[in-house]
Amino acid sequence: MRSPLVAPPSDRGALDLMVGRIARACGVLSALAIVGILVIVCTEAVLRQFQASLLVTDEIAGYLNAAAIFLGLAWTLREGGFIRVEILYDRAVGNLKRALRWLVVLTAAAFTATILWVCVRHVVYAYERDTKAVSIIETPEWIPQSVMVLGLAILLLQLVAWIVDRVRRIP
Repeated sequence: MRSPLVAPPSDRGALDLMVGRIARACGVLSALAIVGILVIVCTEAVLRQFQASLLVTDEIAGYLNAAAIFLGLAWTLREGGFIRVEILYDRAVGNLKRALRWLVVLTAAAFTATILWVCVRHVVYAYERDTKAVSIIETPEWIPQSVMVLGLAILLLQLVAWIVDRVRRIP
């Protein structure tokens, strides 16, 4: 069952279509990150049979896991894949249901914008201070953190596209 946040494909505006393409591309990158985790963990498992190791599997897998999560947010929302508590929503009808939908979307947009702002500040701090991971490869922390910012920004764009699309249809 498709989410009520998802408009029929033929009735979408230009912004929604553009954001949809971006969300889909990030969804593909999210899937590739999961494949990357599989490859690096399997490689590590094989290497351990020969008393060898990549020594960075946990770090790289962690970065790829975060990338998979954050890059997949907008696509998951677009496809109606988020889990929600439906006990009240399913019982609501008419204007109450529409009001609940608007409340959820506006609250999600405000929350996402706030988290995005905090994350951008954190990435800027990490970049300015040149903080690095305490590991063999000493990854500059702003690099994996930037993927989190990108994912949140695209999620916010998806929420804004939904809002714009619904406002566009108001008679």
